[in-house]
Amino acid sequence: MIKKVLSLALLTVLVFACDKTDKKEFAIDHVVVIGVDGMSPDGIRKASTPMLDSMVQNGAATMQARSVLPSSSSPNWASMIMGADTEQHGITSNGWEKFDHQLPPVVATKNGTFPTIFTLFKDQQPEAHVGAIYDWDGFGRLFEKDDVDFDINGDHEDGTTTDAITYIKEHTPKFTFVHLDHVDHAGHSMGHGSPEYYTSVAKADSLITEIVKATKDAGMFEKTLFIVSADHGGLGYGHGGESLAEMTIPFIMYGAGVKKGYEIEETVYQYDNAPTVAYAMGLQTPQAWIGRPVKGAFIGNKKPKLTYKRKEQITQPKILPDAGHYEPAGGVFKADSVAVVIQNPNNSGEIRYVLGGEVPTAANSSVYQDTFYLKETAVLKAAVFQNGAMASTMAEANFRIVPKSKEDPVKFQIFYGEKMEKLPDFSTLKPVKEGYVTEFSHKQALSPDIQQDQVALVLISYLEIEEEGKYRFFTNSDDGSKLYVDGILVVDNDGDHGVMERSGTLELAKGRHEVRVEFFNGGGGYHLDVKYQGKDVPKQIMPANKLYRVK
Repeated sequence: MIKKVLSLALLTVLVFACDKTDKKEFAIDHVVVIGVDGMSPDGIRKASTPMLDSMVQNGAATMQARSVLPSSSSPNWASMIMGADTEQHGITSNGWEKFDHQLPPVVATKNGTFPTIFTLFKDQQPEAHVGAIYDWDGFGRLFEKDDVDFDINGDHEDGTTTDAITYIKEHTPKFTFVHLDHVDHAGHSMGHGSPEYYTSVAKADSLITEIVKATKDAGMFEKTLFIVSADHGGLGYGHGGESLAEMTIPFIMYGAGVKKGYEIEETVYQYDNAPTVAYAMGLQTPQAWIGRPVKGAFIGNKKPKLTYKRKEQITQPKILPDAGHYEPAGGVFKADSVAVVIQNPNNSGEIRYVLGGEVPTAANSSVYQDTFYLKETAVLKAAVFQNGAMASTMAEANFRIVPKSKEDPVKFQIFYGEKMEKLPDFSTLKPVKEGYVTEFSHKQALSPDIQQDQVALVLISYLEIEEEGKYRFFTNSDDGSKLYVDGILVVDNDGDHGVMERSGTLELAKGRHEVRVEFFNGGGGYHLDVKYQGKDVPKQIMPANKLYRVK
């Protein structure tokens, strides 16, 4: 019994000794997290970013960190400061409000919200000065105001940076969170990957330089850990989807306690940000948090041994014609036949493809040799193969071929609204424009003469069902949409959100059925496509050759 007590006592001493040594190793007294809305790794690579480049070279970084789904702002900023995913904190869209949401948090503070990194400082280090300075007012609703000592919604990126600099110099805070929003604006207005987008990333770099300088002026630089990251990337004029361009984000650690020139090979998720801050500052994380600190980046910690390592990314083939962002390649064509071209952007491998709903394998696919022609509507799937196995992600194309004489089958009506956060009551509005288009899409209806913000769209057509059975319908939209079949609501994808796909099923008899799609865009980038799937019908954009006018 005495031996057991002595052994337990010795174990306790060793545990606490290890804890104490671990904390002393870091010498971190301050943490500054700078989140740049919409800043992708591509932006950092291609823009002029001397400060960020220096942080990467003299700190620890990965350009393969990953956002949470959906790749929209509110879910990701919440995950960044809450150490948890949407399933835990319940902030699943930009439409979330503290007392207006569907999914409650799994745990809550006395104020009813999921605990944030700010909450941990308030509860465990109440003497610490903590501040939040942000360029988007929506960020301010994600945390409790009582948890911070300084809370300000800045005046654009320049004003926000000035407020952060003033705060740092006046208070030498333990923890500062700075949010910059202008890069996301450039992505929405000019497009991700545009010259204007890269210019906005370069400006973010200059603002980060000013913030770092402020810590030097305040005499706290030597003991400050900086973390620079983003909520999401982007594709085209938007985000919210599942593509790597939207889901991949930078994660850069620099300054006190951080290894120099350390490449972070371990996986890093959005919700690992707050636990990393907590680890650096000796805060105990709640059981409800699922995030993990990036320990390997800290001085004195061993590089983790990874049984499963990040797979080298082989770029998927490019199918032409390219339909644009979010939609599969291909398009709708009033023609007798359409040429199909598939390109391999890699220096190795071969392209294999199938026509139909199956995933291409070495057994069921054909090797792409040269341009070929399609004479009827088809779904095409292709991938790059190496050594007889699929080595890339799969590319998909939907070709909708209709006779030149076929009249446009989809009736549309356009409506204007104000401060739209969900679909309006269309019975109270008058259409500003009506007409017919080829398929269920925003592209033809929302022409340049139509306002692009605060606008709603109704599309109606008959869909020909050739075999009785269960059919699944999909809308993929930014912002909200709904789909009705014969007056029955099948898909509810409403709300203010990024590109998001939702679906529903319905038993349908053979024959024609009325399909009605409602869509709105409150502001920023927008998108809509409508798909269906049946037992012998592969998932595809609802083909124009199966649509007929509602008389």
